[in-house]
Amino acid sequence: MGKHRPVNDRILETQSQLNALLAKAAKDQVNASPEIQDIDQAIKAINTSMLKFNRWAAEGEDKIANFKARVIQWEDRLVLATDKVAGAKKELTALRKKRKALAETLAKEIQLEA
Repeated sequence: MGKHRPVNDRILETQSQLNALLAKAAKDQVNASPEIQDIDQAIKAINTSMLKFNRWAAEGEDKIANFKARVIQWEDRLVLATDKVAGAKKELTALRKKRKALAETLAKEIQLEA
């Protein structure tokens, strides 16, 4: 037959388990407190915000550099668009005059034929 543990060892083990259960019960009772729950919710909200702020801090420099590059790109496009619009207006005016003159000529030819 195997040896059994001494009674004193079993008592100490049981007392240790009892102490752990009592500590857990006290912890659960503390955690059930409305004030503690409010504080825990505030901590959770701050931690959630921290995730966002950490992401902003990590991505901030790249986002700013990208934004500045886009600003330069749009400034260039603005200059180009201004030049192109001015040129297009001149071209439209010339084409409209040419069309009007051609239409008048064609109209005169049609009237002569009739």
